[in-house]
Amino acid sequence: MTDPNIPKELDADRLLEIIRHISVVIGPRHPASAAEREAAAYVHDMIGDINGKWDVINQPFRSVDGLRYRIAPLAVLTGISLLFGLRKNRESQLFSGLVSIGLSILSRDAFLGRQPIWEPWMPHGEAENVIVRIPPRSTTRRRVVFLAHLDSGVHRLTTHPRVVAHLPRTMGGTTLMALVGGVLTLLSGRKQRWGWLRGLIGVAALGGAVAVLADETGPDIAGANGNASGVAALLGLAGALARYPLKSTEVILAFTGAATATATGADMLATEYGDDWSNALWVVVNNVGTGELCWGTRHGVSPYAYYHPHPDAAHVMERVAQARPDLGLMGKRVLCMDEVTNLRDRDLRAVGLTAYDRVTGLIPHWRQNSDTIHAITPETVERAAHAIWTVTQVVDQAETWPLER
Repeated sequence: MTDPNIPKELDADRLLEIIRHISVVIGPRHPASAAEREAAAYVHDMIGDINGKWDVINQPFRSVDGLRYRIAPLAVLTGISLLFGLRKNRESQLFSGLVSIGLSILSRDAFLGRQPIWEPWMPHGEAENVIVRIPPRSTTRRRVVFLAHLDSGVHRLTTHPRVVAHLPRTMGGTTLMALVGGVLTLLSGRKQRWGWLRGLIGVAALGGAVAVLADETGPDIAGANGNASGVAALLGLAGALARYPLKSTEVILAFTGAATATATGADMLATEYGDDWSNALWVVVNNVGTGELCWGTRHGVSPYAYYHPHPDAAHVMERVAQARPDLGLMGKRVLCMDEVTNLRDRDLRAVGLTAYDRVTGLIPHWRQNSDTIHAITPETVERAAHAIWTVTQVVDQAETWPLER
């Protein structure tokens, strides 16, 4: 099925050079910052050096620079609403209960990457996607879209190795607080039942808002694993396809912006091209610099907002694992919030490729100061590049698309 002669453009040394330039020379790349735009310019120049005839599209957009603009207002409104519901008149209870339940729905939407109505009025910065279209040797019959984000996040308290496993019960619990508090308020009646519990939930929600804001005050990180590694893998793939183009499959490389904030780049990409590329395979390549490779079988940081890959996309990854057992690729639940959610929200055939720590099962150095070039395992990046190369071979050589099960 696959070509055993892997192109030299996917060698670890070449990929490591790219990771070093992005994470060390350019350095931290805060969402919607000048450094993120510098990374986009670097990718643009690299593609020009690989093949100046390919169609390269710059897709500018504006984005907020953090998830706090979505989560913190919801937590504040939930706290205020529940405390308002402690008033003794029944009208206040009904209003508070219904508003809180509504906020729980909005909170779930936020964890699924959906924009709240107030976000257009929040501070925005300039960002962009760099989209590269690599044509096949003959007529295009299929299409594969790979995504890797250019930006790096900030050091977060909630993703510290000792506490990150509790993320679904901390920040991810905002949805539950709003729902439970709202239902209890509606059922409290004139006797004001569960008043102490409702008040406690309201105060906890306000405290959660403070915690969300504090969580994004950390320093910017170098982002070698997340996600200079993914960018390097895609640039390596570009080099390989320049020498060995596919027969009838167009490959699109999308280097997206503002992913660590609100995945705005992926959202803009899907908004503009989702309909035209609806039959494509979409693969998000993220945090593939150290650890063991996997494709996500379930993603999310909130237990009420999990999302899953498209079955057709997961089937491709299964075929890749069968074709290259040496990669150690397997399906696994991933504790993260990534661009797969924006793609799956539009029912695109999307799946995420990432790496995890064998002991903890978590993404290594996720949003931590330790995410530097020194944390990178060259062998992992090389295996990730081999995996996405094999994805292109599997799709291009298959008799049908989607693949027969």
